[in-house]
Amino acid sequence: MDNPFRYGCVVSGDHFCERVKAERELRAFVKAGQNVFVQGERRMGKTSLVRKAVSGVRGERLVYVDLYCIGSQSDLCRRVAEGVGRANESMPFLKRVMAFASRLRPSLSFDATDGSPKITIDALAAEEPASLGIVMSMLEKIATDGKTCIVFDEFQDVFRIKDFERVLAEMRSRIQFQEDVPYFFLGSVRHEMWRIFNDSKSPFFKSAAAYDVGEIDVGDFSRFIEARFKKGLRRISPETARMVIDTASGVSGDVQELCAALWDVTSSGHEVTESDIPAALEVVFMRERKGFEKAVSMLTPVQLRVLQGLALHPKLRVFGAEFLKSIGMANAGAVSKALKRLEDHNLVHETESGYRFDDSFFRAWVLKSAT
Repeated sequence: MDNPFRYGCVVSGDHFCERVKAERELRAFVKAGQNVFVQGERRMGKTSLVRKAVSGVRGERLVYVDLYCIGSQSDLCRRVAEGVGRANESMPFLKRVMAFASRLRPSLSFDATDGSPKITIDALAAEEPASLGIVMSMLEKIATDGKTCIVFDEFQDVFRIKDFERVLAEMRSRIQFQEDVPYFFLGSVRHEMWRIFNDSKSPFFKSAAAYDVGEIDVGDFSRFIEARFKKGLRRISPETARMVIDTASGVSGDVQELCAALWDVTSSGHEVTESDIPAALEVVFMRERKGFEKAVSMLTPVQLRVLQGLALHPKLRVFGAEFLKSIGMANAGAVSKALKRLEDHNLVHETESGYRFDDSFFRAWVLKSAT
């Protein structure tokens, strides 16, 4: 049997761990036509959750636009056009949309794997300032063709665009008049999402309800893990399943990756126990080691010391005397600067309860390296 755990991609069906309450709340936003900005750590399952919630609303079409690592307005426009193409397979509609956007010299092709249509626009034409208004009008046009929910994933990456202020202002000017069309803005960098939706200087200030995607209920996730292992004739106790969840810091994508590694290091009929977790972590470390080593190589000795301190003492107050003593530093100002750089490198982020690693496996690797 193939490995029953999936990570690093959008999951659905049996691979998706149900989040009944969250799905119900998100569906209510869709039905009300409410714009929402959805926050949550990377690999927490935001995309899978939102897609599942939208699919549960009868007759609702999803337009999904992934903005991960966009670097220009041209990138943004092309991603929007591709999202429109995937959302409606009606040839008459696609031809009307392409005619509407003729200034962008669109072309139509079909995905080689699933046959879905793909609208491609000319990269140079998409860089023209007026092009953003055209592709936003494409979104308006598809919304008039039926009930539609529009999702922008990794929305904070608009900050990568050189003149992002103009881009945000143009997008907001178009979206604000679509009262019955719910827009979902997904983001994994909390302080940047806050800047877009809570900074009074931002065009998107107070323009969307806030929704936070946290950890899956431990009991629900534990039962999901048990069922997936059982399907492959392996056993895992609720206690061990909870230990797996804790090792991966409750991050759904990391939990699935660790379970996939546990599957790889065990065999049919095996009972997965606590003693199997280190071997599974080694499998993960082997896959991720180059990236982890590169991340550490960019740090100064002070930054590395602070990072190791966070891994070793996650519950200590970072500016408290006990934490400073544990890392051999007396200057709280130097620690503050180091934390800022660690955040800039997307290695850690601040929460209400302290600093947390962006990648739970990176924390485990740092912890192993520091002891």
